[in-house]
Parts: sequence; C-alpha cells; structure tokens
Amino acid sequence: MTYHEYIMSRRWRENPARLAELAASGFRCRLCNHGGSESPLEVHHRTYANLFNEQVSDLTTLCRRCHRVVTDHQRRLRYQDVLPKIADVKLALETATPLFDPTSKALEIRHVR
Repeated sequence: MTYHEYIMSRRWRENPARLAELAASGFRCRLCNHGGSESPLEVHHRTYANLFNEQVSDLTTLCRRCHRVVTDHQRRLRYQDVLPKIADVKLALETATPLFDPTSKALEIRHVR
C-alpha cells in the first residue's frame, strides 16, 4: 500500500492513534486552535518512523491551512542545501521555448503590419 492509498483508506481514518490524537487535541488545531469549521482538521505525521503503525506521539492535529504551512516549511528546510545541477539549468535554458506574452507591444506591432 502506498502512502497516498493509506491516507485515503479506512485503516487510516479509523487508526486508534489518529483518533486518540484528535481527542487529545480537543478536536482543535494545535497551532491556530481553530476547531475545523474554518479549515478541515487533518492529522499530520511528525515522523514516518512508524508509518502504518503510528503512535499518538507520532501525530499532531492541524487544520488544513496550518498543515500546508508546516509541510511547506519542512520541505524548504529539507531541500535548502540542495543546489540545482548546473547542467540541468543550462540544458533547460538552451531548450526552453521563448515565453509568449499576448499583451506584448511587439506582438501588436507585428499584427499591424
């Protein structure tokens, strides 16, 4: 089972650790304290060490908005030291199609001729 399949499954929805974390948080986001009416509640994996066999301490209740912010922050930290390969950038620049701007004055002039 893939991670995505797991998160969409009944096994995850009915996971005792997930339900216990929701209850322990009072069914409120641990960051902004909203109760899910503004943004649906989700349960965030603080670690994937016990994936498919999570412990309550592995999970944190977050609203969808906060979950996206936390996930984005974690990804930025994870990849902050990863530099793009120069060869990849050069190749992309060499093979890139010029951008098309339909509002360009140059385009209007070409049509007038």
